[in-house]
Amino acid sequence: MARPKSDSREKILASAHRLLCRQGYRGTGLAQIVEEADAPRGSVYYLFPGGKEEIAVEAVHLAAVNSVRHIEATRASHPTARAWVSAMADHCSRHLMETGFSEGLPITTVTLDSVPGSDALAAACRDAYRTLVASLAETLEHYGITPAEDARSLAMLLLGALEGSMVLARADQSLTPCRLILQQILPLFPDHPAPEKPGADSQPH
Repeated sequence: MARPKSDSREKILASAHRLLCRQGYRGTGLAQIVEEADAPRGSVYYLFPGGKEEIAVEAVHLAAVNSVRHIEATRASHPTARAWVSAMADHCSRHLMETGFSEGLPITTVTLDSVPGSDALAAACRDAYRTLVASLAETLEHYGITPAEDARSLAMLLLGALEGSMVLARADQSLTPCRLILQQILPLFPDHPAPEKPGADSQPH
């Protein structure tokens, strides 16, 4: 078999990501993923021998990686935990608006649609959520929330609030659930700058 074009893998994963956000795992067919990706049909099983399940597993992993990048980038540009949480919520709201309330988060849709039916997808979703919670907790510790157990618990609450608000917003076809939930959780986060790390301003002698 001729080697597929180098961008076929990225196209297939991007197509799977979009379709999983809109339709979930069971509602998305392999043929639809390939058609929307505009990738050679023969490349699918060469790149993904496990078929649709393998594509979905990798799409969930990629979604987690991209979410962590967004968490870190947003942290870098917001001085307080409260501002950071607001920015994260705004990002979710913009995504809903831009997609006409048709897309959620692929980890959410795949979890609801295929866990525990598929061991591979269950493991992928579990690992993705653990990755997100760890990144959120690390950020909260950066903003001075300690001990680590408190940061982790608050990270889980934040993730649940953001994902839950998106599900409710899709059902309601409005941003009202996002706005109301954000109002309730914002006071839980400090509104003062992150503490300076010990020795950050020290000068060598």
